[in-house]
Amino acid sequence: MLYLAGIFLAFFFTFLLITKRNKSTADIILACWLSIIGINLISHYLLITGQYLHYPSFTFSGFLLPITYGPFLYLYVRKQTSPRPLTLKQLFHFLPFIVCNFLFWSFYTASYEERVEIFKHEGREFQIQMFIRLYLIYISGISYAILSFRYLYLYRKNIVKQFSNTDKINFNWLLYLILWISIIWVLVILTDQVNIIYGAVTIFIIWLGYFGIKQVHIFNQSNFVPIGYFPASPESFIKDESNILDINDKKYQKSGLTEDNIEDIHSRLIQLLDTEKPFVNPNLTLNELAKMLDVHPNSLSQVINSKGEKNFYELINEKRISEYLDKISDPENKQYTLLAIAFECGFNSKTSFNRNFKKYTGLTPSEYQKLP
Repeated sequence: MLYLAGIFLAFFFTFLLITKRNKSTADIILACWLSIIGINLISHYLLITGQYLHYPSFTFSGFLLPITYGPFLYLYVRKQTSPRPLTLKQLFHFLPFIVCNFLFWSFYTASYEERVEIFKHEGREFQIQMFIRLYLIYISGISYAILSFRYLYLYRKNIVKQFSNTDKINFNWLLYLILWISIIWVLVILTDQVNIIYGAVTIFIIWLGYFGIKQVHIFNQSNFVPIGYFPASPESFIKDESNILDINDKKYQKSGLTEDNIEDIHSRLIQLLDTEKPFVNPNLTLNELAKMLDVHPNSLSQVINSKGEKNFYELINEKRISEYLDKISDPENKQYTLLAIAFECGFNSKTSFNRNFKKYTGLTPSEYQKLP
């Protein structure tokens, strides 16, 4: 019953994702992944109930599907954390799965009776191929889990260079997803109890489907332009951690901005922040601010870092705190709560406000209030 429930939920959640309004590429990837897991569960169900005798090829093909779990995890994490479109070359991540199927070509082309006999003898005729299949699953699962975690870690570290509020850009969901799939791989490696492994997969489906449907794609702005330090692939991050912004970065040396350009942009930036106060928009991004100044986001990021030795997130929230301190010093604002004033200054949560207030003043808001 547990397997049947997992199979039903896998395809039910797939249906919900496909029919979801305003679905993103990430939703489609998740729907494909859930359907693959569902087929994998069906093949195991057919095996333990003896029905594989009726569908030997279908049952066997399902045992190769775990090789695709890692690539689906990576592609999903990539699309949830990057506005860059997927390309056909991303299909190469599924090459091990295709190769593994070719290794068993003689099984698929064998007669029905021969395929049944192979099952009854637990694939003894394909010991080498089965060994390769097993280790492809191990290597793929572990490698892609590590790669996805590394990519997410570095992306979270760099997101403050593009957004002024990060509280609602919640990547905990992706972190939990990576941890979940890692637990399943640990079970695959440490235990030969297949029922325990597929039981964990069933629970994973319930969690994955429920929370996956609720996710909103971060980069859903039609005019969003990724700036230079967001990599095209996690491999570029891993090969060169200097992608983490530095005022002496080589790409800045080749940016074409002269000292006069930097001074001009910085002067206009300060004037814009002081007069129009765009930071009161809680969803302000680097791209939007760059558009107001009619400069490229890369150039604006360079100016912010070189002139203030801070990133975009730090600059904007520093201005919000400064605006907040000005407002609470005005007697006319005594009628409003401190949190209401904080929201008026561009903060979108109490947690974000308290954290930034402590960072820039060294005191909590309540401690600041008690000052003489």
